[in-house]
Amino acid sequence: MLFVGLTAFLFLQSCSTTTRTATATYYPYGTSTYSAVYTPPSWAPSTTGLNLVKYYYLPDCDAYYDASSQQFFSRSNGTWISSSTVPSTCSNLDLSTAYVVMLNSNTNQPWLNNAFYESNYPPQSYSAYGNIVLGHNLIAGLPAGYSVSARGFNENTNSVIFAEQEPNGTVYALQNIPMTSISTYMPPETHVYYYGGGYPSR
Repeated sequence: MLFVGLTAFLFLQSCSTTTRTATATYYPYGTSTYSAVYTPPSWAPSTTGLNLVKYYYLPDCDAYYDASSQQFFSRSNGTWISSSTVPSTCSNLDLSTAYVVMLNSNTNQPWLNNAFYESNYPPQSYSAYGNIVLGHNLIAGLPAGYSVSARGFNENTNSVIFAEQEPNGTVYALQNIPMTSISTYMPPETHVYYYGGGYPSR
């Protein structure tokens, strides 16, 4: 009798379909109530250790965000200025979907070393990541028809954060993929830069 019951259970399991459900990691840390060293901005993609990230870089509009002061830093007439509101250079970006770089926790006033970040994170330098992830099945169990988009890079964990999306565009989950898994398929000339998996000296 036990054998029959076990057989029926295994049969039902083999016939069941795998479903992906929305996970709490999709929702921004700004809606959480946990105690943090730094309060992440509501638009930051959720990832491990985000409360330890002080600075964020937005490569597509060349601006920074300081989580300790909750100020943006951008250039105006060659001078770096701070603002509590999104700078005009980022006005065409939706920060809730924009690519963001979470800078190393030892970084201090990164805008003063802006040439380094410009060269290591050029605008749209992450555009190849999605095809690499899909083409090489780097996210296990991703259903057919789903797409992925790079949502950010965390220097502290050396991982790229991807948003899984249904065909209708609904985001179901965020996934962290090690940069080492992606950089293997990046062009060799990119390997000296962070966006290509390199570790250049600051």
